[in-house]
Amino acid sequence: MITNPFLQNFPLLLETEPELFSTADLQDLQQTLAPLENDPPKNADLILGDWCKTRPSIVDALIRLENLQNTKELTKVPPSKANESARITNTFPELSEKVKEKLSERTDSTEFESAQPDQNQNND
Repeated sequence: MITNPFLQNFPLLLETEPELFSTADLQDLQQTLAPLENDPPKNADLILGDWCKTRPSIVDALIRLENLQNTKELTKVPPSKANESARITNTFPELSEKVKEKLSERTDSTEFESAQPDQNQNND
């Protein structure tokens, strides 16, 4: 379970700024998330945080999202106690699904590009 609000923005970041993640990043993230998806350990935040440490552009984007959400939260009515319990959920399945989706999009795009004839070839 991701309890760190900073890291809870990860699925949103993948959706809104997928260009920040290289294909290698997505593959590595998928491998990192696989054992966490169904039964995340208590240190899941640390595992995902460690993954982020070597990717400063992703950390910067997560900070921007967190700051933006904090600004929006100031104008909202505080959530009720019933809603607060629903806020902390296992986001690893959602995050893992987004990673798979983005990898699939890139794979499909690569296959399409490689299937196109080379426009620079001389067809004599």
